[in-house]
Amino acid sequence: MNLFEIELSKFDWARMECGCGGSAAHLPEKVRELVTLDEGHGRGEAFITALHDHVMTPADGLVSASSAFVSTAFAALTGDLSEPSRRETLGWVLRILGPAVDTESAAAEACVDAARQGLWVLYAEVMKGPSEAGAAYAFESLMLIEEDRDRLRAVQAAAGDRLPWDLKSEEI
Repeated sequence: MNLFEIELSKFDWARMECGCGGSAAHLPEKVRELVTLDEGHGRGEAFITALHDHVMTPADGLVSASSAFVSTAFAALTGDLSEPSRRETLGWVLRILGPAVDTESAAAEACVDAARQGLWVLYAEVMKGPSEAGAAYAFESLMLIEEDRDRLRAVQAAAGDRLPWDLKSEEI
């Protein structure tokens, strides 16, 4: 069993609320689909997986399954994922963190806490991940949750061309 499967199995998904309004019991299979995307998936587009309306509500609201997804996503990112799987997983983490940092709720706090436990995974993705899109998603996530702004600025400078122009010039 790998870290992803260990993390996935630690949650009682059936007792969690899903973004579709029902139980999140079906979510582990959707997350497995995400982490097993083949190389031809997406052609550079983000957020096109079966997770729409499941890890978040249709209005981008957070649910109890959102933080479990973030934790599971970081476990998956420690493994050998295809570039599309890495990109999509990082894109979903960013998509969850956007409203999480702007919302005061237990679900939002749980998402930010789960993401902060994976800071070094995000930093590794910025510095040596397989794609510029993945590096950008990871860096944008760090901009939302990293409290050590000096470290973030140093990584921004060191990442150089791994980041798109707008993130290289972003004032931190």
